Amino acid sequence: MTQLIIGTAQFGMNYGIANSTGQPSEKTVRRIIECAIENEVFYYDTAISYGSSEEVLGKIFYELGIHQQVKVFTKIPKRAKTDLQVSIDDSVKKSIDRLKTHQLFGLLLHSESDYLYLQELRKIKEVGLCKHIGASVGHNALSNSKLIKHPYLDLIQVPANLLDRRNLIPEILEKSENKQTIVRSIYLQGLFSIVPSKLSEFHQPLKPLTEKLRQIAESFGIGINEMALRYILTHSLDYIVIGVESVKQFQSNLTWFRKGPLKKNIVDQINSISYDLDFKLITPYQWPN
Repeated sequence: MTQLIIGTAQFGMNYGIANSTGQPSEKTVRRIIECAIENEVFYYDTAISYGSSEEVLGKIFYELGIHQQVKVFTKIPKRAKTDLQVSIDDSVKKSIDRLKTHQLFGLLLHSESDYLYLQELRKIKEVGLCKHIGASVGHNALSNSKLIKHPYLDLIQVPANLLDRRNLIPEILEKSENKQTIVRSIYLQGLFSIVPSKLSEFHQPLKPLTEKLRQIAESFGIGINEMALRYILTHSLDYIVIGVESVKQFQSNLTWFRKGPLKKNIVDQINSISYDLDFKLITPYQWPN
């Protein structure tokens, strides 16, 4: 059964191209977490590079008395060639201190090019500082399908959504029982929330596609964001990361999540859309600032 993870990049910095409210206040974050507790959602995705996210989470987890109950995935930044085991250990221990927990549920490398450091992460796992190890990777499905076979890797986090299906392949999703897949970027950093006519000049080539997707959603009486979330749920995955900036957003996402996968006739219409586009349009790190 797929588990819902609350993405927390926006808890520590301004994040997302459709985010008009900026970084939510600590009070808002606390209310989101309280609502998550009430709905038995205990998974969180963060990273050292997400500004003050770890500190904000740890403070609220501790104040609410759930710091030993939550299950947190965090990521260590891209490593320099000179990094030693001691520097990685130090980064992980500092994350654990900030999060006010005794063990990370998941510890991921924040770059697939760092896969050689999985051996160092394995040592951290062996001493009990984390339960699972893995990598947060990019859009190269061939490379990702090879990496998931690494004997030390437990988790792989990949981006995928209505427009970016590069990682939605059997070689990544249909893995062995001891491997788990996390899908992020299901809303393409909020791009689906933008009215097609309001897309930036850079993203204008996506206008016909987003219009078609909106038409499909409307014809079935749902919104495009609900369709985006439930489309990903039609695939075989263990976790799905959803970033929220308010309690209302969390509640909406939870409602859609609980509805489960889309029906086959909707999925078939989505998959029937043919397009040939420049992949940089759906690859956030290649977008202009």
